[in-house]
Amino acid sequence: MRELFTTLFVFAAAFMLWRAIRPHHSHLGLVHSEEPTQQFPIDDEATFKWPALGKFDFAVIDAESHQGALKRAAATAPTGAKGKQCLATLHMGGSQPHVYKPVEVRVQGQRVAFLSSGDASRFQRRLAYEGRAGQTTACEALLVETVSGGRIHYDIRLDLKEFRH
Repeated sequence: MRELFTTLFVFAAAFMLWRAIRPHHSHLGLVHSEEPTQQFPIDDEATFKWPALGKFDFAVIDAESHQGALKRAAATAPTGAKGKQCLATLHMGGSQPHVYKPVEVRVQGQRVAFLSSGDASRFQRRLAYEGRAGQTTACEALLVETVSGGRIHYDIRLDLKEFRH
């Protein structure tokens, strides 16, 4: 029994130490970019548009299987300094509560990727925190074109704050 209490105490102390030294990000911090971003209109009034940060730090990792749709979207998107800018909409999948719901990323109405399961659950928690659970949202996106071995590969980066917890 003594070993159990000692182990619990060590884990509690380690957790408190981790909480004290982990990096904290201010939710009120101002984010800006040197390059102005293009403002894209939203056709649907029910769609919430996330504020533009101009950072495009959130890379969607499931873009490999949707290269055709990304290529079509990149063909019509205006070119910026870092890539082709467009508007991405994030759609919730499924209608059953408390079940994993994929988050589909669409550009110009075409599916170009899904968020990973971890990112999707964190995104859904963020939506619920904002009071917009299950709502379709939109954000600016950057289509990045890379050439590898003579083959063009497209990636999509969303202009969203990182998902934490």
